[in-house]
Amino acid sequence: MAAEGTYDRDVLTLDPGPLETDRLRLRPFEEKDAHAMWLMLSSPNVMRFIPRPAGTDETLEKQQFLDGLKSGRFKFFYAVTWKDPGDTLPDEALGWVLMRPTPDGRFVEVGYWFREEYWGMGLATEAGKAAIEAARKTMGFPNEDLFAYVLRGNDASRNVLTKLGLEHRQDTVIDGDEVWELYGPGAEIYEETVRYIHKQPETNPVEG
Repeated sequence: MAAEGTYDRDVLTLDPGPLETDRLRLRPFEEKDAHAMWLMLSSPNVMRFIPRPAGTDETLEKQQFLDGLKSGRFKFFYAVTWKDPGDTLPDEALGWVLMRPTPDGRFVEVGYWFREEYWGMGLATEAGKAAIEAARKTMGFPNEDLFAYVLRGNDASRNVLTKLGLEHRQDTVIDGDEVWELYGPGAEIYEETVRYIHKQPETNPVEG
């Protein structure tokens, strides 16, 4: 665990990309991604392990995304698209990957969402590896300063994070939700639960 303030959200940024893998392109969010975000927010299966209800108001959710885009809320997010959409693959966001300093600046958090129709294809692992390597160049973190959390029972996400090199090290409870915390190998973990996470159902879940 780095010293408090090591990774400063106000100072650090992501490589604007685009980054490319064998199948994917990672780039900053754009206004046209509002629809893909709505598809995820409104999916009960995508939202099953997110501590807020699935979205029901398309207009509101899209506007919150656009407002967040203008305010810089998504500066640590990559939208993930197909590298070569062509005639058979859609030219739209499949999901997103997050590489964001924790508010105390001690870790860099890894996170992701993908639309349900793209689950089981290895996209989260492929995009996550690219995002970690790109973020390492701009933030300069060692593996032990990587951090992630998932709600207990979300085995699929925990498996992806394990493939990205993180290890499940402790269980905590956050706002009544049981959570698995994962860290980079050799990390000095938080002694207490990561209390900066607060359940706010009325807000966009990617705000934090």
